[in-house]
Amino acid sequence: MTAPNNRTIISQETTMNTDIDASPIERPNFWRRASVRRRLALAGISMLGLIVLIALVDFTVSGNGFGGDGDYGYESADGIATAAAFADDSADADDSADFAKEEGEAMEAEEVVVTPASARGGSAAGTGTSALANDVPAIPTDLKRDVIYMASIEVQTADVSAAAADALVIVQELGGFIFGQETLTQGRAHTTLVFKIRPENFTEALHRLSRVGELVNQSVNAQDVAGAIVDLDSRISSAATSVERMREFLNRATDVEGIAELERELSERETNLEVLRGQLRTLRDQVQLSTITLAISESVEALPPSSLALRAWLAAGDDDPCFGFSDLMTEPKDEVGICIELENDGETTLADVALTSSTLRFRNDDLSIASDVDLARLESGEHATAILRERVEDGRIGGRVATRGLSIDIRVSAIPVTEDGQKLARLVRDTTLHLTVPEDDSPPGFADALSGGWNALLAVGSVLLLIAGALLPFLPVIAIALIVAWWWRRRAQRSGAASDLDRP
Repeated sequence: MTAPNNRTIISQETTMNTDIDASPIERPNFWRRASVRRRLALAGISMLGLIVLIALVDFTVSGNGFGGDGDYGYESADGIATAAAFADDSADADDSADFAKEEGEAMEAEEVVVTPASARGGSAAGTGTSALANDVPAIPTDLKRDVIYMASIEVQTADVSAAAADALVIVQELGGFIFGQETLTQGRAHTTLVFKIRPENFTEALHRLSRVGELVNQSVNAQDVAGAIVDLDSRISSAATSVERMREFLNRATDVEGIAELERELSERETNLEVLRGQLRTLRDQVQLSTITLAISESVEALPPSSLALRAWLAAGDDDPCFGFSDLMTEPKDEVGICIELENDGETTLADVALTSSTLRFRNDDLSIASDVDLARLESGEHATAILRERVEDGRIGGRVATRGLSIDIRVSAIPVTEDGQKLARLVRDTTLHLTVPEDDSPPGFADALSGGWNALLAVGSVLLLIAGALLPFLPVIAIALIVAWWWRRRAQRSGAASDLDRP
């Protein structure tokens, strides 16, 4: 019996040892499963924290967060879900913006500006074209990118209307159309045309439009908007998703205040979505149709220079006024001579030459010409001298008081005429002379007394004439009064004579 018991004990010990030896093998599996669960929980918490952090950063930067303007009035699961959805949208928009930025940096805007040939020392070669017309750059249109092409052309021509019609025909032949026009007909004719044309015909249109006149200036530029379009597409997609989610939240909302806030938020997001869509449509329209602005102005031939010189002097007594002065003091009864000299020192003929003075009120007919030149028409290089003499009387000259100093203005005007008879802008020149006449302090003489008496007689006559003029409207009344008085007197005399006869 002893041996079996020993075997039983050994067997039990072996079983216990086996259990003890097996337990270390099963414990690592248990701990590994617990560790995986903890890691998943931590990962979920970390992801949720990251989403909340991104939402807070996006709300802080954009200023459109839920907490920016106050509480929306619903602290429910729907509100939390809305915030989380908005955070997801913001994260998507940020990723799209970063992608668009990297895409836009791949190709920068290109600009080509063609300078006039004259600035490079070149010259025009023939009518209606120039060396600049050969400098139209070749625009690549097969870049497989969204590029906006724009150009401006400035030409000059003798017939603006014909050149504008030719430009319109050129653009229509290339499948384009006119987008705007502004025309100025007063003075120098000018018109500005804006054309829209397909990018594949852009270079050909530039080449042909630059030949409708003499090319003066041309600029071409291309702007790559591929990154902007990608950015707008991404923002539109995120905004549309946000609008749909907001509509779902609005349908599930039951709180009146929360519904009002959700409707306001939905309206703002729908407006933002439509703005983004409008910007995208504008960019795509600009990409699909290039813009060419053509400015056509009337060419003006170089006109010969026109000029007119005016000089004037004063002299007293018998002195030659052409050797006089511009500032003169003379005696009260002297004669003053004014010398006016004109010279056509330009290259055109001067017609309708007129000398005037608002002070002395003289015209061409009041002047004596000291030369054999027609004052009304001066050829290039000719000069004319005109003299006017006025006497000073009672401190006046030409009816103007000169005792306190008198400024005599002299003006000449003329119309330049070219060899082919074209009249140019009128030329006007002015000059001023100064005359001073001291007051006469000498005692009066016989002539002064006679003049004074005559002036007094004229004054009395003027008074009588004034009285007669005042009484003239009353002559019928006076006549009637005299007739009545005469009749009354005759009647009284007859009555007196009859009474004398009746006496014994």
